[in-house]
Amino acid sequence: MDPSSGLGVLQDSGAPQGSTDYTTLVMLHGYTWHAGAFVKLIPLGTRYNTRVILVNRRDYKGSRPYSEEDRALLPPPKSSSYQEAPDASEIPEELMKLRTFMMERARELYAFLASLVEKEQLPLADAENNKGGIAVAGWSFATAWMTALLAYVTSELPSDAFDLSRYVRRIVFFDASYRLFGYPDPAVGAYQPLFDTTLTDEERADRFPKWLSGYFRHGDSLETLEQKTPLEDPPPTFMTITQGELANMADPSPGNPDGSDFMLLVAGLSWGLFGRLKEEALYLPSRDAAQNASAWPHVEVRFVRCESSLWETQAALFELDKEIAEAKEKGLPLRNMKIVHVPGANHFITWDKPELAMRSLVGEEEVVVDWAK
Repeated sequence: MDPSSGLGVLQDSGAPQGSTDYTTLVMLHGYTWHAGAFVKLIPLGTRYNTRVILVNRRDYKGSRPYSEEDRALLPPPKSSSYQEAPDASEIPEELMKLRTFMMERARELYAFLASLVEKEQLPLADAENNKGGIAVAGWSFATAWMTALLAYVTSELPSDAFDLSRYVRRIVFFDASYRLFGYPDPAVGAYQPLFDTTLTDEERADRFPKWLSGYFRHGDSLETLEQKTPLEDPPPTFMTITQGELANMADPSPGNPDGSDFMLLVAGLSWGLFGRLKEEALYLPSRDAAQNASAWPHVEVRFVRCESSLWETQAALFELDKEIAEAKEKGLPLRNMKIVHVPGANHFITWDKPELAMRSLVGEEEVVVDWAK
């Protein structure tokens, strides 16, 4: 465990031998699936001149458990009797607590990166040549850690913090759900096994991993996304892994009803946390470039879309594309955004197609094609 942050390093490939300009890729995991889902990236580090570091978030294997003070910042969701404040600009106490919780998570991640730079003497970023520096990727639920990190450096970073601006050159939303950007549910509905009240707890537990790790055939609009039924061929990743492999990549406890991830997800959706973080993350503080100097204006913000992944990630891209276009039309101070598409990949690309995952994370292709097919 890293003492400066409480985050756990599950595996570290180490620096590629003899390289002085390698990129450091820091991977944060999703909901109940920890960094063990990324282990197939480790052997690929040298080929891509990349040091791969797999990080477990708090409450997962090898990290520091959340304290009672931490968990007190996770309120229950809105009740049916909740009354909105007459002043729309008034922020509910529950949302303030949730934002504080995520700013603490961002502070931890920042501290982890700063400690890594200081201890390991990482190469400086060379964005022009796509070398050196740090790329931080949040897969799935860890999208919230990425938006929080960008929001933190935009508005919360203390003046005496270690300067990471010469090192961090890319933040990756790795196959993120629209829910974690606070986008509204599509008019056609929004299926999610975890929220399916027609299922028993046992049925939800059985269906969710198959749905999450399935391969889907989607249309090219919100209305034509396949929300429920994955393809039989190829089968969901969950159906192809062994019990031993599963034990080394999954931890259901944070996703239980009293678990920290479950509490954050439900409360965050209910109180509008994720949309707030997205707004602070995607936009720089000012149209005046001189006022943005400390907010990482140079950092590339990358969205990796796995085109056969669950519908929620496809919906995220459609909504994000629309928001980017509108922001550019209005001249808003949008960050440096890049979209990368991976045809034929599902949500578990790091397990089923690790080579494509590496190319999407550290490469420069806008469409990552599986040439082996």
